[in-house]
Amino acid sequence: MYNGNGNYNGGGGYTNIGGFRIKPIYLYVAGIIAVVAAIYFVMRFLDTSLALHFGAFAGALLLIANLRELIGMSYAQRGSTALLNMLVGGGLIFAWLASFFGALLWIPAVLMVGIATPLIFGRANVYKAYIGTAQGAVDGIRRTIIR
Repeated sequence: MYNGNGNYNGGGGYTNIGGFRIKPIYLYVAGIIAVVAAIYFVMRFLDTSLALHFGAFAGALLLIANLRELIGMSYAQRGSTALLNMLVGGGLIFAWLASFFGALLWIPAVLMVGIATPLIFGRANVYKAYIGTAQGAVDGIRRTIIR
């Protein structure tokens, strides 16, 4: 049906988004889903205990404070605690994220803290082993991709 303005409105009132014709009901449903998801995440945020928020803030501080040292560290300075602090900070952040997105994020949190634990006892040797393992893994991946 032609409405006189150069538009045809006989097809049920579609909305054009990015070249696709979409019925408005689908936009309403998507909007309702987005609002419900936002409310859910806000409620989870408010429901999470203050201790987890504090831990997330402490983890963020550890990450920010040690990132520059870890990136700029030469191989001669293997006794630094930057890697230890980054792993613990990452573990705290993943523990905080697990309270919002589910228990599956506890796995990287526990792994990061588990990897950080040996660094407490013999920093130089463990750090050297970690770097060697990481370099070996990168070399293996590189060889696999190049083939």
